[in-house]
Amino acid sequence: MISSKPLLASLLNEVPLLQYFVHWVLRRSMALRRFLSGGPRGPSPMQQQYSGQKEQNVLDMVLRTTPPGNPEAVLDAIDNYGWNCDFLMNIGDRKGAILDQALQKRQPQVAIELGGYIGYSAVRIASQLPPGGKLYSIDPNESHVRVARSLVQHAGLSDKVEVIQGILETSIQVLHQRGAHTVDFALIDHVKHLYVKDLLVLQKNGFLKKGSVVVGDNVLTPGSPEFRKHVQSDEYTTVEHLTNLEYSNYILDIVTVSKYKGREGPQ
Repeated sequence: MISSKPLLASLLNEVPLLQYFVHWVLRRSMALRRFLSGGPRGPSPMQQQYSGQKEQNVLDMVLRTTPPGNPEAVLDAIDNYGWNCDFLMNIGDRKGAILDQALQKRQPQVAIELGGYIGYSAVRIASQLPPGGKLYSIDPNESHVRVARSLVQHAGLSDKVEVIQGILETSIQVLHQRGAHTVDFALIDHVKHLYVKDLLVLQKNGFLKKGSVVVGDNVLTPGSPEFRKHVQSDEYTTVEHLTNLEYSNYILDIVTVSKYKGREGPQ
């Protein structure tokens, strides 16, 4: 019997508007369930998205319901919010397990994250770094950076994480000042059309060395086909993990785990 999952993945990859429509219906149905059950309405998801109120609500909830210094409790609380309250663009618990596996296999001393959002993946990565390991999490959004720093501090991981406000190009000097000239591990989870551009920036500036691992999230949904093609080149050994979009049982996604084979140094 032929599995329908690869067929669905192919269909969604070819019809991105279908992905967004299904995703929008799921988000609205969550709000509708709250309304029908008599729950608080609050601002619309769109209003919260641009005001940063949703992310602040998540931070307040975490600070209120979890003990300090407990990364696992922080992640569980955020995942519960994503599954039961409102959509969050974290890597989430299901895809997070793929990230965990890649981290445990590589055991990076220096890691970088492009697209830190509220700090969920920073907490997830930093909690698994070996002694002396460091993560540099880069995000241009001021309100997201503020929330991420508070979450990291609450999780007790401030000594392992530096949250940098900016984009990759403007953060290179900061990384060099911190002594981070190469990275063992990179999570790329920011603006999808920038995946390839910023991966090439890492390559050309010598940050990637032989054996560096690059994890790409949301490679299918919303999708980054150029990045997907690039990490299938001869410079990488790549494994694709077909899974579901964060906090969804219905929408397919792909996480790529790639090992860099190229030469070291600036290119």
